[in-house]
Amino acid sequence: MSNNSSLIDHNNGLDYILLFRLIVWGYVGMVLSLFGIVGNIITILVLISPSMRTTSTNIYLTAISCSNILFLLIFIPSYSIRYLIGYRLYITNQPPFAFELLLTRLPTTPIYNTITLSIIYLTIAVSMDRLILVKVPLKAKKILTPRTTMIAIALIYSFSILYCIPYWLEQEYKPELKQCRLTHIGRKIYKYTRIYIYIPVVYLIPFTTLTCINISIIINLVANKRRKKSLAAKTNKKKQADYHITLMLVAVIIVFVLCQMPLLVLNAWHAIDSHGSSESILFHSLNTIGILLLVCNTSTNFLLYCFFGEKFRKTLVRFIFNLFLNPSKQTNLHSRISKLADSETRGSRPTRTSNNLTSESAISKRKSTELSQGVPSETSKHSAVLIPTTIPEESSPLFTDAECNSTDEKASPSKSDQKFNLYTYTNGKQLLVLKI
Repeated sequence: MSNNSSLIDHNNGLDYILLFRLIVWGYVGMVLSLFGIVGNIITILVLISPSMRTTSTNIYLTAISCSNILFLLIFIPSYSIRYLIGYRLYITNQPPFAFELLLTRLPTTPIYNTITLSIIYLTIAVSMDRLILVKVPLKAKKILTPRTTMIAIALIYSFSILYCIPYWLEQEYKPELKQCRLTHIGRKIYKYTRIYIYIPVVYLIPFTTLTCINISIIINLVANKRRKKSLAAKTNKKKQADYHITLMLVAVIIVFVLCQMPLLVLNAWHAIDSHGSSESILFHSLNTIGILLLVCNTSTNFLLYCFFGEKFRKTLVRFIFNLFLNPSKQTNLHSRISKLADSETRGSRPTRTSNNLTSESAISKRKSTELSQGVPSETSKHSAVLIPTTIPEESSPLFTDAECNSTDEKASPSKSDQKFNLYTYTNGKQLLVLKI
């Protein structure tokens, strides 16, 4: 009787875990993953803009966003789609479907661990970047160069790949069982890779380092703020922008540690009591929530950047404005042409500037002198004298007849001053015509 009741309890517990995973990983995880992929793509597009891609912090954040996208692309088929499609098959104890068999043959676990490790150590790198900027701001430009940042990112990815090599040798697919089993090498290194090395390298060392760095950054920020208040000094825009970036990264690190902490506890539990944790419904429920927290962490960095990063928000708004309001070069060209036409219309009205008054007085003196000497003036032979407002560098033809008609309408003198007519060359030069 007790065996039957334990079997019933086991089946009920399994049904509960499968339903819980369907809701958490299948539906909630799918929505978060799609949102996270879109958000990380937008983050990359903003961070690689000319105004932001030169700083070392933004280079690190770009690398983290790339790793986040890869993590979510692995989570969707391995967790969300797997339970969305196969839940009914699990409940009815039917054999595994084709998609699940394909997933068991793919090395998702080594790739998953490699990407997770890269995200952890890239977060440590970007926190060290801000700590150096806060502690030694004068030497930061020499230390935090784009070249040094790229080398650090390459080393982090290389370390993540090398560390996860044992995971590639740990399991193999058994066609007769249609499952993955531990290899001979995997049985020997399983305890070392999963317990003695995995927990310190993936959780203890990174979390301790991030906690110390975060506390040091917060202490320095508070001290700097108190010092500025006591001195009543005004902060320039650059220092204020650095303050917002540091505050944003402090928030990112805090969220990261909080989302990773449950899996640290669960891995320690599994290392202490592997058999008991595997049979516990509480362990599987917490493990499901812990993995969802990882998805939440990789998906919501975009929101933290928007909320805390002032420069990020401004660059994002400018990017959206250029994307939707200037969709093509033709629209941009049309706006430039309309602006040029408006400026020409405003500048076509003749104004009596000092140059015009000087030219007018010089011509009137010249005319009176020639009349008094009895010399026929050149202006008496012609009906008008051309007075250039600017000296043309080279001769240019006037507008064509059709263009002159439209130009005359724009360049017609005002009623208050009928002595001048304004004509415009094709090269933009203008001539004032004095009526005699």
